[in-house]
Amino acid sequence: MAAEARAEPLDAEAVTDTSGLTGWTTGDDQDRSLAPVDVLALSTVYACVRLIADSVATTPWDVFKPGAKGRREPAARPAWMDQPNAGTRKIKFVTEVMTSLLLEGNAYVLVGRNPVTGTVSSLDVLPATAVEPKYVQRGRRVRELVYELSVTGEDGRVQVVGAFGSSQVLHISGISLAGEIKGVSPLTAARRTFALSLDAQQYGEEFFANGAMPAAVISVPGPMTPEGLANARRTWRRIHGGRGHRHGLAILTEAAAFQKVSVTPDEAQFLQTRQFQVPEITRIFGTPPHLVSDATNSTSWGSGLAEQNTAFVQHTLTTWIARLEEAFSTLAAPGKAFVKFNLGALLRGSLKERLEAYRIALQTGIYTRNEVRAWEDLEPDPSGLGDYLMVPMNLAVLTPDGPLVLARGGNPVTPANQSAPEPGEPGDPDDTEPPDDQGEDKGD
Repeated sequence: MAAEARAEPLDAEAVTDTSGLTGWTTGDDQDRSLAPVDVLALSTVYACVRLIADSVATTPWDVFKPGAKGRREPAARPAWMDQPNAGTRKIKFVTEVMTSLLLEGNAYVLVGRNPVTGTVSSLDVLPATAVEPKYVQRGRRVRELVYELSVTGEDGRVQVVGAFGSSQVLHISGISLAGEIKGVSPLTAARRTFALSLDAQQYGEEFFANGAMPAAVISVPGPMTPEGLANARRTWRRIHGGRGHRHGLAILTEAAAFQKVSVTPDEAQFLQTRQFQVPEITRIFGTPPHLVSDATNSTSWGSGLAEQNTAFVQHTLTTWIARLEEAFSTLAAPGKAFVKFNLGALLRGSLKERLEAYRIALQTGIYTRNEVRAWEDLEPDPSGLGDYLMVPMNLAVLTPDGPLVLARGGNPVTPANQSAPEPGEPGDPDDTEPPDDQGEDKGD
């Protein structure tokens, strides 16, 4: 850890965080900022972001409207749900939104509207680093939220090139602190974790790329002239320097002694440090380690992983999906329609699990056979009966007059608490006289 250093006194009105008020910094680490492209160089970060972003982006979504008795009914699907803009389809668009959220804690979507109808015509994801939301005073009592768009010039200076109103930008944020407009950036909150992983990765890269001497020292009794030292150094580098000459055979003369003094990366716990960073990073993103190919502390198969996969959907993906649903519903006729992701597609089990669930739903009259066949991409039931609900023959329908027994074919017969008509009574289908013999002459 870098040593603490006393910073120069700052104006209290000019500081932006508590470190500026106290005047204490942590050396160069305080000024070290990380860009998304920096942390994506870490395989674990890349895997976590890819997993979450792709899972959300490939989940089907649709638009619904409130129906009777709390039900939802399909609504007209706006064009932007399939193609947000001329050059982007749905999966790429949602992936950009999720990547911005996962790495920077905020996603800003520029909303283009038809000037005549006012409907949404295009959606474009803006770079989060180029947008700064802030309130501006529009009078003595009116404040307006605007989003400033900035660019960095060739000289490194940041220049504001425009501003958009809150109706022009759809702002989606991750976890937020009270009173803050922007969400918390993981690159800032977990900067030290990412920085340690990058440092360990860089150390390993430099060690294996530039290692030029064995893990030892050579001691020579007595003093050596500068010429002798230069010759010894030159000879040693010629023999052992470079990637292809390391660990070569060393022949020592003039009573020189070879002594191992350094440690290998494994002995220095270099590999353990890198391994420790994997759960550290997956903890930040809420991703089970086995889903990013790390089964160090768990088995690679078994029912335990199935529960972890379900928990990943429920506790990680669902939270991000809920944020997207809430945000995009404001673009789909607010109050009249809302966007909904199909979480059932994420929880789709194995074929055996699906068939068992279908069996229960079919026997209890929840789904029809054609609904089940459609979910499995099968043709409708050729018998023509696939759109009818089915119930067991021994079930009864409860009515105000009592249970209503269902006869074969689902036709009601009589409430179960009423006695059936006796033979010979009206209403008994068997209480009919046999027809006269055909052609019989009663007069004979």
